Amino acid sequence: MNRPFQGMILTICGLLGFSCAEEKNPYKNRYETTGTTGGASAATGTGNASVDSSGAPVATASEAETKTAANTEAIAKESLNAVQMICGNQPSLAKFAAEMAVLCVNGQPSQAFANALAAPYKGGANPPLVLVKSVDNNGISEFILLAVLEVPKPIADVFAKRDLTHKGTMTEGNATVTQTELAATPGNGAEQLGSYDVKFDLNVRVGIINVADTRILQQDFVSLTPDKSLIASMSYLKAGAADNTDNILANSVSFWIGDKNTTKLISVNHQMVDNRGQAATAETTVTSIGRRTMTDTYTMFSQ
Repeated sequence: MNRPFQGMILTICGLLGFSCAEEKNPYKNRYETTGTTGGASAATGTGNASVDSSGAPVATASEAETKTAANTEAIAKESLNAVQMICGNQPSLAKFAAEMAVLCVNGQPSQAFANALAAPYKGGANPPLVLVKSVDNNGISEFILLAVLEVPKPIADVFAKRDLTHKGTMTEGNATVTQTELAATPGNGAEQLGSYDVKFDLNVRVGIINVADTRILQQDFVSLTPDKSLIASMSYLKAGAADNTDNILANSVSFWIGDKNTTKLISVNHQMVDNRGQAATAETTVTSIGRRTMTDTYTMFSQ
């Protein structure tokens, strides 16, 4: 069983058995009439759920923490240079403004980013997944989640397993997600480290609800330093793919920070799903699956 970290929220729509219908995306027009721009809701805030399905408390980031720059003295020295580079307005990240706004404020790390870095997941129960945004807008839940892992392996070893982020099958409850690599484009020998086209198949049956959905994702890898000690990866709906016609948003931006024999993995996941009037339940499900994905990913990359 493979639950890739970078794509963890991409599986959530299907795993919310109540949140999809037989049509590929029955809520696209309904969402677009709410006056949003750029595919992101103008609303902010979090829902009312305070625990996940296991009863564990859910960590949340306040709006102030995402809009206030952190005191950089509180960030570990081994991570500070990489963190400042992440927030250095990299051209390759320009189209991920909503996701980057969680991490950076005016070119500096946000307090939410600093807090997550100070407590990375290193194995064990209750991974510290952070719920940054959970909004119910006309029956459409918009989620942004932040996760930080620290793996006891050099970045070269972890990056060598990058194909595990877009391959394999996961079954969770009544849902099955299969990711298949369709194409691989090699890097340019410099900052471009290659890209992949990934077929994402979802099948879920809960009561009378039956979902069979396919989307095509593009996953890019870019080195932000000459020695490849800081790598960015971006996953998003591939432009022009016929299977993506009705999809709204499925973005994931991750950073891989290498420091000798350890690697930090930072991920911001941004997704929209139909909650069928069950926003609090959707939030609980999202955080539960996100935490389990962190656990599985840590195990996968630590081996």
